[in-house]
Amino acid sequence: MNQPINEQVFIKLYNSGKTDPELAEIFDRTLRAVERCGQKLRAKGKIKFRKELVEAKHRFRHAEILPEVNQYLDSAKEIIATYQDIYQNVKLTTTWKREKQTEDLALMWSDMHTGTINRFPITGEITYNEQIQEKELKAFLSGLRRFAQLYRPTYNLETLYIIDAGDNVTNDRIYEGQKAHITCGIGEQIIKTLGYQSDFIKHALEMFPRVVMIKEYGNHGRTTSKPISEDATSNFEYMLGLLLKERFRDNKRVEIILPKSYYYPFTIRGHKYLLTHGNHIRGTALTTIERAVQQVTLLAGREMYDVILMGHFHNALKLRVTPHTTLLINGCFIYNDDYAYTKLRKFSSATQYLFNISKRSPLHNLQEIELTW
Repeated sequence: MNQPINEQVFIKLYNSGKTDPELAEIFDRTLRAVERCGQKLRAKGKIKFRKELVEAKHRFRHAEILPEVNQYLDSAKEIIATYQDIYQNVKLTTTWKREKQTEDLALMWSDMHTGTINRFPITGEITYNEQIQEKELKAFLSGLRRFAQLYRPTYNLETLYIIDAGDNVTNDRIYEGQKAHITCGIGEQIIKTLGYQSDFIKHALEMFPRVVMIKEYGNHGRTTSKPISEDATSNFEYMLGLLLKERFRDNKRVEIILPKSYYYPFTIRGHKYLLTHGNHIRGTALTTIERAVQQVTLLAGREMYDVILMGHFHNALKLRVTPHTTLLINGCFIYNDDYAYTKLRKFSSATQYLFNISKRSPLHNLQEIELTW
């Protein structure tokens, strides 16, 4: 029988920057046991949320890029160099009036699963593939335009925050037999997603003076079939972020933020947000979302975040976690997702969240952009 984890040793190692997988190896325990210990200590106020303690220790290591991806990274850099100009000097077409209140828009973007083919298990209908995805991306941009035009008479919309909660690639190494359900491998998925998100930002620059994309990384970005999360800088979606950062490095109106951990706290207009993909929440029972709320409450601990943002569950959901904290779980791009229906008995929603941020409010005018319109 395993002995309890020594809390004093845990605290010392945790504060030194050790990651959860490293702690699991040191204590010879499962990753889940280490996560539970960390949640318990955070709830007691003995440790704080890691934030970026590990940032100085973990730099992106090119040796960790798998060989078949290297060729795509090289070709992607050539594409970036060729088409760099079209992403730099984008003309802003909106006007600014001083008498109006200034606010920001936050657009969630997650679980796009580039490369996926989905069949609804009840009917066998194909509800997601590359053609459907591209139609949904047009609906996504149209939805952003529609709400921006709706709010424009009332607000000066200063910054569009694109909050990427991960799983925007599908990967081809998650489980055996997956190749029957995808259109292309991880390298092509990275290049396609780079194009989708780059073009979306370019169009957003016509509507907003500034665009900030905050990218987190999902469980489908991992480089092995093991569900235990690797270091964030080894995630394929981190590589995607590096390419986006390279593409917009000369555009002063665009900022790409790439956390070096799977949890990212940030502040907008004085409000505290916490972004994570959500795959640390285990289980596929009908009560998964309810248990997620309980675990996120412990996760928040004493930090008192105003809004906790997630993806992963493929269902749009807003819940009040504490009197001061809202949990916002984003939808996905896949209508009637096979996995969500089979494992969770849930009908996935092909929707993405959009909301306003002001000095007074961390989240208001919450809208769902319906991607199947």
